[in-house]
Order: sequence, then structure tokens, then C-alpha cells
Amino acid sequence: MRSTFLGFNTATSGLFASQRALDTTGHNIANVNTPGYTRQRVEQSNADGWRIGGGKGVLGTGVQTTGIEQMRNEFLDFRYRFEVNNMAYWEARRDGLSFIEASFNEPSETGMLSNVDNFFNSLQELSKEQNADELTHRALVYDQSEALAGSISHQYDQLEKMVVDVNEEIKTTVDTINLYAEQIASLNEQIFRYEVDGSSANDLKDRRNLLIDELSELVKVDVKMVTDPRDTSPNAPQKMVLQIAGQPLVYHGKAYQLDASEKEKSDFFDDMGVDMEINRVQWADGSYLNPDSLEGELKALIELRDGNTAQKKGIPYYISKLNEFAQTLAKEINEVAKTGYGLKGEILRDSDGNPLGDDTNGAGYLMFTANGQTSAEMYDENGNVMHTAINAKNIGVSMDMQDLNKIPAAGSPDALPGDASVVMEMLELRNKDSMFAEGRPEDFLRTLVANLGVDQQQAMRNAENQQVLTQQINYQRMSYSGVSQDEELANMVKFQHAYNASARMITTMDEMLDVVINRVGLVGR
Repeated sequence: MRSTFLGFNTATSGLFASQRALDTTGHNIANVNTPGYTRQRVEQSNADGWRIGGGKGVLGTGVQTTGIEQMRNEFLDFRYRFEVNNMAYWEARRDGLSFIEASFNEPSETGMLSNVDNFFNSLQELSKEQNADELTHRALVYDQSEALAGSISHQYDQLEKMVVDVNEEIKTTVDTINLYAEQIASLNEQIFRYEVDGSSANDLKDRRNLLIDELSELVKVDVKMVTDPRDTSPNAPQKMVLQIAGQPLVYHGKAYQLDASEKEKSDFFDDMGVDMEINRVQWADGSYLNPDSLEGELKALIELRDGNTAQKKGIPYYISKLNEFAQTLAKEINEVAKTGYGLKGEILRDSDGNPLGDDTNGAGYLMFTANGQTSAEMYDENGNVMHTAINAKNIGVSMDMQDLNKIPAAGSPDALPGDASVVMEMLELRNKDSMFAEGRPEDFLRTLVANLGVDQQQAMRNAENQQVLTQQINYQRMSYSGVSQDEELANMVKFQHAYNASARMITTMDEMLDVVINRVGLVGR
């Protein structure tokens, strides 16, 4: 026979279930603007029924709450993290290439193209017969040579400083990754302890998922749930593992740190004679980490700092092109200049007084040297000019050219004064199509700037495309996991009516029990 209070218990279960649903709805509404919050729902099922004797069926006993679950789609989480990782890569690359493009500042009145143009224009003026022996026009050639060398070295300085800045940004990014790893490991421990009895740590999981989303922008992470192989029970608790390049960054409550504190010499800058140290990204235990497997913002920064190939165009690639321009232009000018003679017909001599030029093949003076050295310091022991010592950082005008009389203009000492045949030969280099693979000096610079613009535009388009795609995936994720105020308000009304109905049912059962307890059996008293 059923209990007298069975109906009361049934109505009470409905009251408590509606109350929990209302509390959860209120929690959702309160967190409608909380970043990373996932809406929650109370999971309910009918309680075990009471069997009526004689095969008459089963009498319902109310409702029971089975849990409070998050409305989360793991596939959409995976897609979002994949796309946001690509978006962060292209945004970092876009920003880096934009800075390089801005540093070249082409076309402009102060860029290298303008200085190349001014340099050859000064040679044009000096090549005129009436100007060849005038110091005023020689001073103009010297000044424009200084301006050209200065613009090249200034461009190099800007790119070198950018390498230093990006290197520091890499170290900061690695520190941020380590901080995320520590926080996620701590949350893993808290969630595990909270759920060991079967409870759901939904709010802690939201914080962890938000950290993983933010970590995915910096580096590609693989998220896995594993069980302890020693625990063979069917309901063994799962532990979270985050992997980078196949190695764990977080294994449940333990964070494996990356390290970028160790510095090493940059091979690229060392070849240029520049003492620069860069931070090497590796695991804290010293094991190797392949930078190509990182993805995300960190990979973009490493490529910007180290990339020196046509496939990975980083800052060193554009410095290499700048070195090629400085070295080739200096060599072409010098090879002509050393065949000429100054106003006094002086022959270049080394520190021991031995002649490096002669009266028939040229005085030997150079226009451009490394670090503004004298012309004599650019000759090796065999009398060959060491043009390979010149690069974008150290290119300068030969110290000898400070004596304007030594600027080589004449083709022979016998033709002085007024001869400008060597200046005419230098002037012809302006239209030498074979100087560079791209053609003339101006063609080389225009091609370099144009290719840089194309690369920057490609990065910009890819960043915009990834932003749209990431936003679309996020919309899908939010439509599933996000809080809708309209939906929650509708649920609030629904659960409120259910609560009121259960309360009314309790009142009804109370009245019925009052009759049984207080009124039945009064006859005969």
C-alpha cells in the first residue's frame, strides 16, 4: 500500500527541481557578459516509480535532478582554437611586415630611391666639362654620396632594432605561455578534487577553457583527456593533457615550462660582423623544440626574427637584400672610381708608401668603403679591393673623399683639368641593366619594395579572412554555448509556473492530510 505522504513527497520533488532550475537560470543571466562562460542546464529525470500490487502498474513518485551540465560542443571548441591560432599568426606577421614597409618609406622624398636619384644627379652635374674641376660640384657629389650611404645604414639600423624588439617580444610570449600553463595545471587539480565524488565543476571548467582559448592564440596546443592506466575501474576519472609539438606542456596538475632565457649568437648577424644575441626557444630541460611545429603568434614572431629565405621572409631576408644592394652598388662605383684621377693626379699609397694605383690604370681611390675607412684600408695584401667587407650596416664614403680634390673624375692625369670621363662612366651605371638580377639600382629597390608590399598585402588579406572565419566559428559556438537573455527569461517564466504549480500541489496535499488527520474518526467521540 502506498504511503500516506507519497503525494506530498512527489510535489516536493517538483518544487525542489524547479527551484534548482530557477537558480541555474539566474546564474546564467548573471553571467551573460562573463567572458568564456558556458550556459548551464539542470538535467532532470523521473524518479523511480512505486509498483502497485496486483499488476496494476507503476505509480510515479516525482522528479529527480541528475546533474547540472554545460552546453558545450567540443568539436566547435577544436575548430575555434584551430582558426584563432591561424588568425594570430597572420595578424602578427601582418603587423611585422607593416613596420618593415613603413621603415622603407617608399616612395618618398627621403627614401633610398630619392637618395640614389640625387647621387646620380650630382654626378650628372659634375660630368659637365665646365664643372669637373669646381669644388662646389665636387662637394655636392660628396654630400650626396654621404646621404646615400647614410640612408642605407639608417634603414639597416631600423631593421636591426626591430630584430631586437621582436626578440624581446618572443621572450615575453614564452613567459605568457608558461603562465597560462601554470594556471591551467592549477585548475586541473581543483577540478579533479571537486569532481572526484561525481560533482561538476562547471565554473572552473569555464575558466580553464578560456585560458586554453587564449593560449591557442600564442601557440598550437592539442587537448587530450586521458585516464590513469593504473585505474582500471569503468568510471575512472579523466585528466587533461595539453601538448605542444607532441610533447606535454601540461599533464594534469604539472606544467612543463618553455624557456627563452638562454641566449645564443645569431649566425646571420655574426656573418655580418655584428655581435647580436637572440633568445633560443626550447624546453626548460634543454630539449630541442622545433619552431615550425609551434604555429600561432609565437611562430610568426620567430619567423620575423630569423626568416632569411624566399619561403620565410623575415627581417634578415630584407637585411640580406639591403646588403646585396649596398655591396653591389659600392663595388660597381668603386671599380670605375679607382680607374680615375683627382684634380692633383695623386696616386693612392698604402701605409708603407707603396703605390696602390699608377699613372695608367688609375689612381686607385674608392668612393665607398666599410665604416668610412680610407681607400687604402680596403685593399688586401694582393692589391685587390675587399668589396665583400661592405654591407648595409657599415657602408660609408671613403675618408679620402673629404679632400674634394681626390674625387676621381678624370680618365688620365694628362687630361686634367676639366676631364670628367670617369664620372661619365660612373653615371652610366645608373642604367646598367645587368647590375642586379632585377635590373638597374632603382629597379632593384622598386622590386624589393613592391615584393614587400605584396607580402604585406597577402598577410593582411589572410588576417582578414581568418578574422571572418574565426568570428563565424565563434558565432556557432556562442549559439550553442552562449547565454541568450530572451531564452533564459522564457525559461524563468516556465520554471516559475512549475514551481508555483508544485507549491499549489503541496497546499492541496496539505489540505487532504488535514482532513485525514484532524477530521476522520470524530464520530462517536
